[in-house]
Amino acid sequence: MPLRKKYDYRIADIRVGRIVIGALVAVIQLVAYQVLQQYNMARMDSVDSWDVALSLDAALPLVPEFAFIYFLYIPGLIVPALLDMPFTLYLRYALSLVLSVLIACVCFAFVPLKIIHDTFVCADWSCSALVMLRSLDAGVNILPSLHASQTLLAAIVMVTASRVHGVRTFWWAWGLFLYLPIIASTLLTKQHYVIDIVAGFLVGVITWKLALLFVGDEHVVDEEPEVDAA
Repeated sequence: MPLRKKYDYRIADIRVGRIVIGALVAVIQLVAYQVLQQYNMARMDSVDSWDVALSLDAALPLVPEFAFIYFLYIPGLIVPALLDMPFTLYLRYALSLVLSVLIACVCFAFVPLKIIHDTFVCADWSCSALVMLRSLDAGVNILPSLHASQTLLAAIVMVTASRVHGVRTFWWAWGLFLYLPIIASTLLTKQHYVIDIVAGFLVGVITWKLALLFVGDEHVVDEEPEVDAA
């Protein structure tokens, strides 16, 4: 049978394996990110933070409502994991996410950067998500942007599943209506600089290529016709 059916996510063992792998990836990212955030927060007063802000960063407005979109980052990463695609493609996606976290953590540790937020007064619900965002993310783990690298990886998986394996993903719709606004939200909430986004895209491309070294390409193959014994 075709490989995309052989590795159908509805097969019990494959489904459980994907859930376990996905949970492990989430735990690795959460723990690593929080450890580096605490480390960077503790040392920021004693080290000189690099200035990577561009004139474009200053020109972009603060749009508090985009914080709601910023939080769609996690659901956006989960969507590709639900596709009926080959298990090896899922493994490559999971591995590339882990590699992006590892590369990002090295950068977080050795490149001291911090977003300086202007004080603002939240008067209604429209900015409540931004208040929550800033309480959760201190803006010290910013280059490269994991939002940029990992949403790019999610989009690549959906394109690959659609074009190579014939999976109906509507990747163009997700890319236009989910992933692009998520990227925009990182700038319009002032949680990242433009250079962070560029670096994030670069990390996404690199980790996707690196993951291929460990998890090779798997192509759909046609069923061999049955030969009549008679």
